[in-house]
Amino acid sequence: MKFEIISIGNELLSGRTLNSNLQTICQKLTDIGCNVSRSYVIRDDPAEISHTLNLCISSDSDWIIISGGLGPTFDDMTLSCISSALNLPLEINDIALEMIIARYTDLVKKNIIESFSLTDSRKKMSMLPKNSIPLKNNVGTAPGVLIKYENKNIICLPGVPKEMESILINEVLPTIDTSKINKIKSKVLYVAGITESELAPIINDFISNRNNLYIKSHPKGISNGVYHIELVISFQSNDFSDSLINSTIKDLITSIKIKTNITVDE
Repeated sequence: MKFEIISIGNELLSGRTLNSNLQTICQKLTDIGCNVSRSYVIRDDPAEISHTLNLCISSDSDWIIISGGLGPTFDDMTLSCISSALNLPLEINDIALEMIIARYTDLVKKNIIESFSLTDSRKKMSMLPKNSIPLKNNVGTAPGVLIKYENKNIICLPGVPKEMESILINEVLPTIDTSKINKIKSKVLYVAGITESELAPIINDFISNRNNLYIKSHPKGISNGVYHIELVISFQSNDFSDSLINSTIKDLITSIKIKTNITVDE
């Protein structure tokens, strides 16, 4: 099961806004053993959105997760672009409209806003591609959207980080059938006293005869004259039992500690 992520927003490419949504989505998917194949960051531009969506649809991905562009403003155009690209007409989704009305009504009750009327801008957030499934937004007003298209699951999430994360956790992740995933388990080692260039051949030799084992080194700089490296070891869980993972980690630590001044901590 493969995932692709599309992040939409001019602010992401101008450098004004950090793309924390991408990090959050990747972390949450990795936590349940999923594998993100690739990601795209694009502008609020119909041609860019349509082009990137078509790339993902023609790829080998099973899930396409899009963040940004679901709000009430003129440049929130994600759903209209998806409608055009997939040839699915936009229409008022009654469930989405009920969600929006309920949300604004609650905001009035809590004295967050003085009054509520169903303006065109607010109604716009309930205009979804035909046969879409709205996803409840417990934090903001724009619902998320699930579109099943051919063999793809297309998820549209708001760009506001707290709204995106809430819908992702409560609405999206529970729909993913993790029984179909060859889950990835990861272990982290902290190595000190050896440079990355010295460590590289040791890692290459270690993984040469071990299938479905991936080791990535992350240099953490020099402290008090000592090199520090973080090692992330990823195992395909269908091929590695817990006991095999533990024995592999033990063997790796032994391989790394070629000198007495090298330390390895878990």
